[in-house]
Amino acid sequence: MKTLTGKNVVITGAAAGIGRLMALNFAREKANIALIDIDRRRLEETERECTALKVKARSYVCDVSSKKMVDGVAKEIRKEFDRIDILVNNAGVVAGKPFLDLSYEDVKRTMDINFMGTIILTQAFLPAMVVRNDGHIVNIASSAGFLGMPNLSDYCASKFAEVGFTDSLRLELKKFGHTGVKLTCVCPYVISTGMFKGFKPFIFNPVLTPEYVAARVLQGVKKDKAYVVMPFMVRLIKYVKLFPVGIQDWIVANMGANRAMDTFKGK
Repeated sequence: MKTLTGKNVVITGAAAGIGRLMALNFAREKANIALIDIDRRRLEETERECTALKVKARSYVCDVSSKKMVDGVAKEIRKEFDRIDILVNNAGVVAGKPFLDLSYEDVKRTMDINFMGTIILTQAFLPAMVVRNDGHIVNIASSAGFLGMPNLSDYCASKFAEVGFTDSLRLELKKFGHTGVKLTCVCPYVISTGMFKGFKPFIFNPVLTPEYVAARVLQGVKKDKAYVVMPFMVRLIKYVKLFPVGIQDWIVANMGANRAMDTFKGK
């Protein structure tokens, strides 16, 4: 298990929810934190909380879907922290509408933040990790990256993309000998942060607490886990995919997935 003392960590979506909790967990491990979010007030609150734990913490207001903004902020971060050891791509949004009710702008926003944000940040910080053959990228995906659901077509698409990207990049880095750069794909079920307010949990799948998810992420990073999937029932999705499509759809419907977003309100 690797130590995080003195490591420099970049976390997106760090103003609230699991982003904030992950930042505090890394700070308790004596890692320095670069915090990215669009919410300046809450971002600065997270910075103060991390600083109180006697580590260096800096906040950067940035829209992760803007390459120009990310490139500028990445330059500032490299100047302040020198090397970046861990990148946590956590920023995300959900529209929660049937596909026919989604505007082009809705879909673009979801894909730009949830997926392209991950791409842009990874392009900003991965090259230096490859040169050193040392680093760690953590992509916060979702169980929705394994299973399609009604009213979440754009969200599922963004998370399927994130899972596929993480798998492909992991294999690519190994192929070219960059085995010191690790990747972790985090795929939790719904988290009680308000982002999915009104969501009806599936049978046998309780909504996860952000504290639990943040703790599992930290553990996964320290153990260099390729995947952190939670809870256990989510791991069974891959076996559902072995059945014919008609049976898959029947299982998903009877788990409650078809009704899960009926009372969705979001933040």
